[in-house]
Amino acid sequence: MRPEEAARMAAWISSLPLEAGAVCLNIGSSTERFRTHSQPHIDQQLFAPLRSAGVRVIHCDLQDDPGVDLVGDVFDPAYRERLRAFNAELLICSNLLEHLTDPQAFASACAGLVEPGGFVLITVPSNYPFHPDPIDTMFRPTPGELAEMFPGWEIIEAEEMTCGNFREDLARGGMFWRNAGRHLTRLAAPFYRPRYWLSCAHRMLWLFRRYRVTLLLVRKPAGACLGEACR
Repeated sequence: MRPEEAARMAAWISSLPLEAGAVCLNIGSSTERFRTHSQPHIDQQLFAPLRSAGVRVIHCDLQDDPGVDLVGDVFDPAYRERLRAFNAELLICSNLLEHLTDPQAFASACAGLVEPGGFVLITVPSNYPFHPDPIDTMFRPTPGELAEMFPGWEIIEAEEMTCGNFREDLARGGMFWRNAGRHLTRLAAPFYRPRYWLSCAHRMLWLFRRYRVTLLLVRKPAGACLGEACR
């Protein structure tokens, strides 16, 4: 998640009618260390304000690691039932759909996890390098294409925002030349972990091109139905 992306998500959430005690499901949360150390802006800008407002955040992921509250696969009906029991008013899914072979099925499954009148906030890169985790299908939707995955839902906010490039990433922490040297060293070894090498090589195309991220906030109407997620 880009820092600019986290800030925009936080701004949108701050305008929602979420009261103390409301539940937010964070799908594809990764670990606490990732949210607080690797990308500290995620917790600082997005989840800390929710906690301060009394919103209960449930971090959900496939991997059983510290900071994951509920481990499981959203495609598993039993796991979805556990998530539905929270009666969530907000679901966040950030930068996950591009790593799935069937993003529409995943969106449909997530749609059934929020209460009628609840919100889904979802982000996906729209112009970004190849980054397998463990795969990257290069799914890069526009806001309109992402909104089509939630037919009949009310669009609250939709935006394709520009947020940085690879040159700025290398310069982070004032260590451009050190980071650039490490990257070039990695590029010199294409046969070591070739998929990761391809990701490194692809990032060079974004030295000056700007990253873009699609953000969408939608509201579930009463009686909404989306595939198997009809409630």
